[in-house]
Amino acid sequence: MKRFKSPRARAGRENTLAVTVSDIAKRASVSVGTVSRVLNNRPNIGPERKSRVLTAMEELDYTPNMWARGMGKGLKRIQTGQIALLLINIPDYAMHTAFMMQYIHGVQQEIAAAGRKCTFVTWNDQVDGEVPQVLLDGEIDGVIFKVQGSLDNEVGKQWLNRYPRVFLNPVSTSPGCDCVMVDYEEGIRDCVAYLSSLGHRRIAFIDMRAFHTKLLGYRCAVEQLGLDLDEDLIHIREVVSLLQLESDLNRTIENLWSLPKPPTAILSTDSFCGVMYRALAKHGLKVPNDVSLVGYDNDTSYCEALMPKLTSMDIAAVEVGKTAVRQLLDRIKNPRDHNQKIYIQGHLVERESVNDRQQATGTTKLQRQNDKT
Repeated sequence: MKRFKSPRARAGRENTLAVTVSDIAKRASVSVGTVSRVLNNRPNIGPERKSRVLTAMEELDYTPNMWARGMGKGLKRIQTGQIALLLINIPDYAMHTAFMMQYIHGVQQEIAAAGRKCTFVTWNDQVDGEVPQVLLDGEIDGVIFKVQGSLDNEVGKQWLNRYPRVFLNPVSTSPGCDCVMVDYEEGIRDCVAYLSSLGHRRIAFIDMRAFHTKLLGYRCAVEQLGLDLDEDLIHIREVVSLLQLESDLNRTIENLWSLPKPPTAILSTDSFCGVMYRALAKHGLKVPNDVSLVGYDNDTSYCEALMPKLTSMDIAAVEVGKTAVRQLLDRIKNPRDHNQKIYIQGHLVERESVNDRQQATGTTKLQRQNDKT
């Protein structure tokens, strides 16, 4: 990943535009975080270190950036044409998923279409610790950011909050800024309605804990459509590793098929569905003859590679990224407007993993078992 590189100060009487917080930290032999605390007049810093920072600032003839420090109220700022795409705490396996790459592609496409440049930065606040240089230097007009889990670095939050910003697809929070997100609730409702239209009444729901809006959509749809609202059909997982996921989903299939009336369909994420193909096969169950599967995300290459091909909800990730850029540009122009929450709806892509129970000419052993009970 290419990280933002700021210009370094030259020897002698440095150009104040080139001096960065990192330059000060290096001159004072302290961390970037210490410099940021001095700039923000925080009390939790010793007088000796504070003195070193102030001396370094004087030696480098440093003038704090008014925009980045949130002190430029009433001042007209000259825009740089740079927008940061900041990905925070995204693990490697998630970084390379199709929908993450589509978010990134959508953001970069729309920034280029607006005649601006994209500065792409990754940051793990638990590992990297120090605030990203791109936030400290103040040489960007705004930030589009995505966080996996939560951002616990308070100094990083403070610096991020100084910019016009748009949160890209938060899953469970009201972040106090503009955000553009996948309409998970409506998407899941559409998936359940689709399965119901094909005669499925017992639909299992398996997903990750963070996506509570998906579960809400599932419950609402099942209730409104008069389907079987059975808590034993709901399984929420904590994903730590792929190895653990496979073990968990094997147990989940065992639990579901130990019920008096097992499900006729399962609704989950694409990655979970791929693992469940193997788990179902171990139990002698075939997709879609014995159980239908519907995924969520529509990772096209993944869905098309499965046998049978996986029906899945496309989350329109490229459009989410593009909309985030448009909203950020609007925020830069209209900083005092109320924060916006923008939902992007997806669409179902039908393939081969769903059985139409109403049109089936014969019944499987599993279906006959369900009908008898």
